[in-house]
Amino acid sequence: MIKIKLKRLLYSFLSLILAFALVACGGDENSFSTKYTDQLQLESEYENKKFMTDGIEIVTLFQAVDGDTAHFLDADNKNLKIRFLGVNTPESTGQIAPWGNQASAFTKSKLENAAEIVIESEVLGQAPEIDATGSRYLAYIWYRPSKNANFRNLNLELIEQCYSFFTGLEDNLKYGETFRKAYVEVYPKKLRVFGELDPDFDYTGGVSNITIAELRYNLSSYSTGTNLKITARVVRSVGNSLFIEDTEETVIDGKSIKAGIFLYHSFISALGKYKIGDVISFECQASDSETYGFQLVNARNLRKVEEGTEVEIKELPEDASSLKDYEGSVVKISEFTVTGIGNQNEETRAYTIFGTLKNGAETQVRIDADTNPKLAYSYPVIGKTYQVIGGISRFVDFYNEGKVIYQIKLGNLTGVGLYDFTLKN
Repeated sequence: MIKIKLKRLLYSFLSLILAFALVACGGDENSFSTKYTDQLQLESEYENKKFMTDGIEIVTLFQAVDGDTAHFLDADNKNLKIRFLGVNTPESTGQIAPWGNQASAFTKSKLENAAEIVIESEVLGQAPEIDATGSRYLAYIWYRPSKNANFRNLNLELIEQCYSFFTGLEDNLKYGETFRKAYVEVYPKKLRVFGELDPDFDYTGGVSNITIAELRYNLSSYSTGTNLKITARVVRSVGNSLFIEDTEETVIDGKSIKAGIFLYHSFISALGKYKIGDVISFECQASDSETYGFQLVNARNLRKVEEGTEVEIKELPEDASSLKDYEGSVVKISEFTVTGIGNQNEETRAYTIFGTLKNGAETQVRIDADTNPKLAYSYPVIGKTYQVIGGISRFVDFYNEGKVIYQIKLGNLTGVGLYDFTLKN
């Protein structure tokens, strides 16, 4: 049985006290004044306009990513990745920061329940600006809470709800003066990101040595920003991210368990240097989000412990009807018969291969944008059967009413992974 550390008990007690304090102070979103958001109006014409040419358009939500990023579909069903102008909420994807999860949940709630959404660029009548990553457009997000309600500016509301600092300048944004006034008024209150402790975040500062199996068994205790130290074996690589597994079995409730998990690169390239079979030690955080599934993020203090160790790949049982129980593990599929191939993204070259297992259960193989080298789009043939090795990941299909799918994520076709998708003899 996993031992619960004294500092975790103390932290839980502190969190409970903070939670009661927030309730006593009326710390829910309804108690925050949003007078500037209430007053600011959408005055630009948006009917029959195109965001990519006119800088404004009615859109539908595709995916709320975090507090200040979301993806929308335009009238042509093109996916527009949008970074909100003038704000910067705490991280909740590449790393876990105080108030990050709450900011993300707030944005998601507003957009998912909106009756109508309009995105507006800084300068109308021209193509929108792109952010520093080169992959997201900058925009203001307007939404109607109900059919007959006025539009509300979500960027500004994030400031008034104390989920974001104002990151622009008063004179370089068209709503800059209003944003600044709201920021100057709410900042001295020292609520949420402006100085209040996040009751759901682990501030202990210590590092918990843990196995992946222990983490999976007791995730709720470690997914609040806790600093973890893990030693694990690299099983497959996907771009600069890794599928890793425990080097030894952990006894939990009388069972010996060796577990695996996806280690997201968190926008650092250091993970990409490790090869299959390397045993690495590192510190990180754990995340379990609806969008990205169960994974490790914010890897740091990386160290190679061993190299060239033997990697054993589990073979998926022939009677398995779902991949859910194998999330995070790399498995071998003895027979995968292709039934369809999705369109390949023109920019990223990512695509999905649909098929069935030997027992007829439907599943899919994903070739991600990060994967390098990729399986050639022309290689899989409908009707043919292949042997596949890949990591099992959770995927939310926002094109299909948010259906949760467990899929096989194919890794980089290099080294040992070169033959991870081969025609079955």
